[in-house]
Amino acid sequence: KCFIIHCEVIMSNFLREGDKVYMTHNMGVKGFVTEVFYRSVAASIGPGTLSKQMWVKFRKHDTGELLTAKRQDLTKDIT
Repeated sequence: KCFIIHCEVIMSNFLREGDKVYMTHNMGVKGFVTEVFYRSVAASIGPGTLSKQMWVKFRKHDTGELLTAKRQDLTKDIT
């Protein structure tokens, strides 16, 4: 008899201070989250109310430079 076990990693969309992240389209830029904050959205092409957008400040692991990026441009590093 053979049994196949299916494992699935559930990725959280939520980031918090201390999480390890990298830029989705430039994986060499990585570091640790120092702050998560929201900014108001100024324009939209669709109807309805505008929601706030999540931004993240993180410190590069190699240079110590502090960077700010949209949450949608970052990926949580689970290694």
